[in-house]
Amino acid sequence: MPPDQVMKALLANPLELASLSEKDKGALVRLLSDPDPEVFQAIRQTLVNCGIEARPWLKAGLNSGDRLVRKHSWELLTQLERCVADREFVAFCNRGGEQLNLEKGLWLLIRTAFPGFDQGAYQAQLDGYAEQVREVCDPTQSKPAALMAINRVLYRKERFRGDKASYYDPQNSYLNRVIDRRLGNPISLCLVYLFVARRLGLPVTGVGMPGHFILRLQSPAFTIYIDAFNGGNFLTHSDCATRLKQCGYGLDSGFLSTTTPRRVLMRICSNLHQIYQKNRHLGERDRIQKYLIKLAS
Repeated sequence: MPPDQVMKALLANPLELASLSEKDKGALVRLLSDPDPEVFQAIRQTLVNCGIEARPWLKAGLNSGDRLVRKHSWELLTQLERCVADREFVAFCNRGGEQLNLEKGLWLLIRTAFPGFDQGAYQAQLDGYAEQVREVCDPTQSKPAALMAINRVLYRKERFRGDKASYYDPQNSYLNRVIDRRLGNPISLCLVYLFVARRLGLPVTGVGMPGHFILRLQSPAFTIYIDAFNGGNFLTHSDCATRLKQCGYGLDSGFLSTTTPRRVLMRICSNLHQIYQKNRHLGERDRIQKYLIKLAS
């Protein structure tokens, strides 16, 4: 069937899509380069409505000799993949309690913004950081020594650092971009540190102080607080109290308690919501707002 006839048939009866041959589906994708805006929008909406069923046709469109077909096929594929990721993250939020799997939740959140990212490659990088620590110390023998080794790997060798110049860049809230750029905000750098520590069996947890996220290693003999945003500096309870006082807060015991994984995800989403609102990225803001509602329920 010629492309114009495919178009007319679909506009007359969208349900006919299921009966199209593979050749006709290819003709449908080729119409993404149609110069008529009405035709283009109709075809685009038809493909969006098909959902994941349109995935193989659009993937074939990536190999088209027509630049516009390749461009629009890529855009639609990305949109479809983000829709799938969105549903998966919402389902994850609905299932998990306070102690949900934080690392899994972060990978799912990242996929809502970067659907094509290679999760396995980033997990391998975190595995590699942990292995570098094991090469120089035994985490079961000395926890403070293991923390110092993590600091050497992350801050001296890999050169992770807090992004003080562009603190509110949304990339600082997505772990894949933090690992790519070696830059992040307090909570994202804490999560890099936390996931490495967990791979080493260290009892490190997140602490959501007002205005600043840190980590805590608790043992029967001592407590160490870690400021991942500032080079992994070790802090005492007194140091934390001083910081809280400087920020206008009293020493409420809840300020230094462990933050549950669900609350960590909420804090990340809250940061992104504020950033997108400030930058007037309203579509992204609304997407994140939906996640906040799910995580709060």
